Amino acid sequence: MQTMLKVTRPRYSRERFQGSLKGLMEERHLSYRQLAYKTQLSAGYLNHLTKGTRPVPADPVMCTIATALCVEPDFFLEYRLRQVADVLDASTQLIDALYSVLLLHTPFSDDIKALLERSGNGNGLGAGNGHGAGNGHGNGNGHGNGNGHGNGNGDSRARSFAV
Repeated sequence: MQTMLKVTRPRYSRERFQGSLKGLMEERHLSYRQLAYKTQLSAGYLNHLTKGTRPVPADPVMCTIATALCVEPDFFLEYRLRQVADVLDASTQLIDALYSVLLLHTPFSDDIKALLERSGNGNGLGAGNGHGAGNGHGNGNGHGNGNGHGNGNGDSRARSFAV
């Protein structure tokens, strides 16, 4: 008896919509006409979607395509991005919290790291406690005047850069 290995696809695609759609169609051996029949969308429109010459469809259309391809709509990256954007749109506190995390964990290039290490000179980049003094956005208390970010009274891990 021969054992068949089941190939499993990740729950979520990391590719943009056009690549995900094309990949699913190839994996399922579906032509544009076959998918058009299953979705009631035109084959030409589906072709444009896989080529990236039409914008990513609205969520209801994406749901129709997902159903026809036997995946959940959130398989598509853009669908997930829209869901996240909708949640963020409803909560400015969540936006601020996530933005703070991004500032803390954004990787810096070697050039930026070197500037941060020399930041004690007050000429632009400030390592320190948030947005502060020097030629920074700040007056030592969070936000202020200048061209970069310096030492204020924010999070001591914050690192910023001149704009």
